[in-house]
Amino acid sequence: MNKDYAENIRIFKALCDENRWRILEILQSGEKCACVLLNKLNIQQSTLSHHMKILCDSEVVVGRKDGKWMHYSINKEGLELAKKKIDMILDKSISNKSETTCSEDDTMDKKTKLYVLTGFLGSGKTTILLKLLDSLKGKKVGIIQNEFGKLGIDGTILRNDDIQMVEINRGSIFCSCLKLSFVQALAEMSKHKFEYLFVESSGLGDPSNVEEILEAARVMSSDQYEFKGAICLVDSVNFFNQLDDLETVHRQLKHCHLAVLTKVDLVNAKMILKIKEKIREINPVCRIDVSSNGNLDLGFLHENLMQYKWAEGEETTNSEETKPKTLSMNFDGVVEKEKLELFLREIEADVYRIKGFFNLYDIGWNQIDLVGKQIDYKPCNPQEKSQIVFISKIGPNLIKKIHDAWNKYVGLEMQLKN
Repeated sequence: MNKDYAENIRIFKALCDENRWRILEILQSGEKCACVLLNKLNIQQSTLSHHMKILCDSEVVVGRKDGKWMHYSINKEGLELAKKKIDMILDKSISNKSETTCSEDDTMDKKTKLYVLTGFLGSGKTTILLKLLDSLKGKKVGIIQNEFGKLGIDGTILRNDDIQMVEINRGSIFCSCLKLSFVQALAEMSKHKFEYLFVESSGLGDPSNVEEILEAARVMSSDQYEFKGAICLVDSVNFFNQLDDLETVHRQLKHCHLAVLTKVDLVNAKMILKIKEKIREINPVCRIDVSSNGNLDLGFLHENLMQYKWAEGEETTNSEETKPKTLSMNFDGVVEKEKLELFLREIEADVYRIKGFFNLYDIGWNQIDLVGKQIDYKPCNPQEKSQIVFISKIGPNLIKKIHDAWNKYVGLEMQLKN
């Protein structure tokens, strides 16, 4: 990278955050101890350290250690340099005003805006994605949809004649087993020159290496993409249980730029506050929004989410060895809702997620979704046959549990497949 560009990035990164402006305002009256800044800003130590590192790297602020505390003050030379950079840009802009050549911003506008949706199983990624697609009608939009199971249940829900979609199933796109397929899919999709491309990752996907993968895709796609950020959906009902289950939830939050609390209509204000506090322990700088009944403020589409980057890339925890067992069931008959629910309740403790489509007596075809202890039924279009996917917590031992529970409560012929 050009040395001047690197210097410009450091300076302007320091000036593009609300908290850092507040810090500069506090320091206008003279040197301040870090403890004073903590009290005035009401933020955590880790968050302050993050902001002060960026300010000091830009040389806008200087620090000195006195005992166990750091003391900070404004560096007048650093501010003067920042002013010169801004003046230089203004001067060049004015002198080039009459030119008609394409600017760098014009080039960026022509790139495909790429968003990655993460979030644990059942957090509502597909629901939010449907809202996004509805809001972007008339735009050229593509989707890469990733599921752990062999059957693309969410792909069936998203499929639309107006949308170009690629499905990558049977694993995580961040795992070495599918990483190359993901890069190739990005390269192929780049040929369509979309305005937006949304990647819906599996709920078990650990996106710690997403920027490494996007860099490989950049080489193969002639730099067609502008990465706009990773959006992590947080299931407000099941968050703390999920956080205890797997490292994946922690990693998804650590590497996101926007965290969205979904299903907030199903929990109280105290729980929402508790979840936000936990998120701040994991990621002190990401933006936090809330979503009720699948509704979300889409203002982030017009914002630079990359300013909320917290963690550097690292090796993903997704691997062939850690990959959970998935099973799928095919059923040609019709079953009573009560019997199906008894079957699902029998095995719910042994699965991360159950989802699919079932033909039910009296009420017809329904989309079935089990997360934690909550089972949702939603009317859907008729399918060729009833299909349901299980993601196991107990490996292959789930096979016998499913057979026993199905025979106990339903007793009709079905097919269970890996």
